[in-house]
Amino acid sequence: MGSVLFLAIAVAVLGVPGCSKPQAKNETVAEVNGDAIKVNELREFLGVRGGMAPVAGIPAEKKKEALDRLIAGRLLAQDARSKGLDNTDEFRNIVKESAKSALITGLYRKEVASKGNVSKEDIQAEAKKMKAADNALSDDHANARAQRSVSESRIRKIEEELIAAANKEFPSEIHKVVVDKVVKGENVPDDTVLATAAGDNVTYGHVMKELRKVAGGMRGVEDITRNPIAVNRMLTREATGKSLAAYAKKQGIEGSEWHAATRTEIERAILIDMLAGKVLEKEATVADKEIEAYYKEHPEMFAQHGKKVSFMMVKEQLRGFLTNEKRKSAMNAYIEELKKKAKITVNEKVLGEV
Repeated sequence: MGSVLFLAIAVAVLGVPGCSKPQAKNETVAEVNGDAIKVNELREFLGVRGGMAPVAGIPAEKKKEALDRLIAGRLLAQDARSKGLDNTDEFRNIVKESAKSALITGLYRKEVASKGNVSKEDIQAEAKKMKAADNALSDDHANARAQRSVSESRIRKIEEELIAAANKEFPSEIHKVVVDKVVKGENVPDDTVLATAAGDNVTYGHVMKELRKVAGGMRGVEDITRNPIAVNRMLTREATGKSLAAYAKKQGIEGSEWHAATRTEIERAILIDMLAGKVLEKEATVADKEIEAYYKEHPEMFAQHGKKVSFMMVKEQLRGFLTNEKRKSAMNAYIEELKKKAKITVNEKVLGEV
């Protein structure tokens, strides 16, 4: 995972600028119990990085589905707060762990807001190239795609410039000799320092923890923790993050409106995860008899080359599938109940302009 991608990921899960400073065309597309969802947030959710360009080539129903998911997120976070989940040690600890991401994303938002706009001339030039490559492309589609392409290019440049500035101001140092020991499989204590940045250390234990998160409990975890490319990429990502966070502080991001907006988004995401865990706690297991019943009721699903696949061969795969289905149904039902008690308004005109 490259350092530029690290910054992109830090932002992608959090949405786009949500601070009080008005932005062009960043209108409210929906309100959930008075909590606004902005156009830029929906665009980002639909894959337009930075959310500053209109979405191209996505049907209206897909935009509505995406908005419904954002509305569901607002409802879950509000419900979590009403249950006091934001007043727990678990919540406070996770928020504390996210402090670095909040600073980095706040800095990114500020830079995108001030430097992310693209000129009409650049968009027209890009649209002209697109139409030359595809003469069936309409003017409207060419302009929308061009705006997205030019905006994404500008955002990549902003990311690269931020990382370069942070690394210049707070250079990092990777301790190659120690890293070589790691990839060779030598015994290295968890507190061994693999890199330093902005006066802080990146330890072996931390890097291994992050690599295991990437592996997600799948096979090959040990392979990835010994893979020199994976180890060095993760190490670079973590060191760059420390440099960026220090640079953000120096730029006065801490305590700013950008920082506050980002913290709100992070806290909302944490609350949604915490509440989902509680809602789905009873849906975590599927009994063997349920699996066997499903297997018998859907014989067409378990035929391969004209022969029936044995129950034992698919039992655990079915368990995972049925568990996910139960959890999905439980969460959908919970959200529907929240919707019945909520005041939700959608601006259809604005939604059409996303």
